[in-house]
Amino acid sequence: MRDRDRMQRHREVPIWLKRLDLVRDELRGMRFPRTAEEGVNQCAELSAVSMALFKEEIRRSSGARDEETVERETRRLMARFSRIDERWKDIRRKERVTSKGQ
Repeated sequence: MRDRDRMQRHREVPIWLKRLDLVRDELRGMRFPRTAEEGVNQCAELSAVSMALFKEEIRRSSGARDEETVERETRRLMARFSRIDERWKDIRRKERVTSKGQ
């Protein structure tokens, strides 16, 4: 009986484990941070670069010349994104509560 249970568990191998060689090959090309500090530094650098690109796009699309106008528009858009995100979270939260209650 125990042997049969072991064989049953042996047959139920997760798909990612069956294709571990594909996962390994995909991850081989990536470089992960060695320490938490390095990871935080990478995150900060990526954030700074994305914010610079965002401001450049605002500058280009609005035709603003001075930095104050670009900064004001950046803050306005970030506040708008934040409100949209909060609304989306509220909707998702209500959907989860409704689906659990049924």
